[in-house]
Amino acid sequence: MPVPYVEECNTSMSLVRTAAGDIEEAIQVVRDLLGTETWTGSQATAWETEFDGFATPATNSLGTPLDEAIQTCRDNAAEWQAESAGTGAR
Repeated sequence: MPVPYVEECNTSMSLVRTAAGDIEEAIQVVRDLLGTETWTGSQATAWETEFDGFATPATNSLGTPLDEAIQTCRDNAAEWQAESAGTGAR
């Protein structure tokens, strides 16, 4: 009986995708707050610049790199499941 790597991977990646969505949403909430001009001045500008320095790469990493990592996980899971069933991966 094959080890259910594919099912386990899909379950885990669903959790990862949900968490990534939550992170993107939180970043957007902060960006919206910054955009409402709740404060102004050099300190506000400096903080917004610092936040963008963190948020932009974080948001970018939740796009294509995350999609590629999830696909790699799924590919590996399919290979390992096939191997555990004794059918080989290819």
